[in-house]
Amino acid sequence: MVGVAIVGVGGWGQNHARVLGFLRAEGLIDNVYVVDINESRAKLIAKRFGHEWTTDYESVLVSDKVDGVILATPTKLHYEQAKQALDHGKHVLVEKPLTESAKQAFDLVKTALEQKLILMVGFLLRYSPATQFVKTNIDKLGKPLVVSAKRTSLWPNRPHDVGVVRDLAIHDIDLIRYIFEADPIIAYARGGAVSHEYEDHVAIFLEYAAGRETLHALIEANWLTPFKIRRMEITGSNAVFIIDYDLHKVTILSEDGIFVPKITYREPLLEQDKNFVRAILGEEKPAVTGMDGLIALRTCEAILKAMNTGKATKISYEQ
Repeated sequence: MVGVAIVGVGGWGQNHARVLGFLRAEGLIDNVYVVDINESRAKLIAKRFGHEWTTDYESVLVSDKVDGVILATPTKLHYEQAKQALDHGKHVLVEKPLTESAKQAFDLVKTALEQKLILMVGFLLRYSPATQFVKTNIDKLGKPLVVSAKRTSLWPNRPHDVGVVRDLAIHDIDLIRYIFEADPIIAYARGGAVSHEYEDHVAIFLEYAAGRETLHALIEANWLTPFKIRRMEITGSNAVFIIDYDLHKVTILSEDGIFVPKITYREPLLEQDKNFVRAILGEEKPAVTGMDGLIALRTCEAILKAMNTGKATKISYEQ
């Protein structure tokens, strides 16, 4: 068994604390530590899920009872905290985006590789049963033609340190790459800020290279529309796959009609954290790596550049 520390439980980190409790009950985890600078919050979440708590991040880094660290802190803290954890020999799972910049992300990937440590990023929708179904059955699509993704909702109640590109659109950027095993190569985007400091609406055009073929993707994201939408449509020569990421449901449209396959639901966050723990144990390979987080950030930076210049931007993979 392993010990895991969850750092930052003011928002999404509370969900990690909950699922880590399930993993402890399953016997995969021995110790769970809740770490937060707010002592009363750390105590409350630890008591709620039966974990230990501390306000001192350094104490878990030097503890031989902690093998892995999950960072659910503001993006501006990701690089420094992940670097500290890796330097102390801890495996790390960082909520997306991996860091503020691709340069920082590259340094973490390099450090993890040198230290032979696991570095994962929280692209939990890779673990969605809907994603897994589509990836497994992608041949039914025929020739892939275009992907259209839409993510809308009002600004969430949490620290505002990145815009919709690195907060919302980054999910679809990674999902398309994962499903088709294709890397984004060209970005074009238009958007801006209506009510926020960072960009709060964006329309993105991406070209992905899938072997000798190219795949086109249209991604829309905003924090303005007062209705939550998490939807992806994949159009092919034989069928259209519609994925509802709120319900983790897939609808297939083809010449045979409309088909809604029965998909057994498994909570993506639970599956992600279980994969992290089992990877530490050497039982599984990480389904998401630091390199995946780095490529997503390089794509986001190209999108932001294209949005500011009004010109199509090549996505660089040079170190």
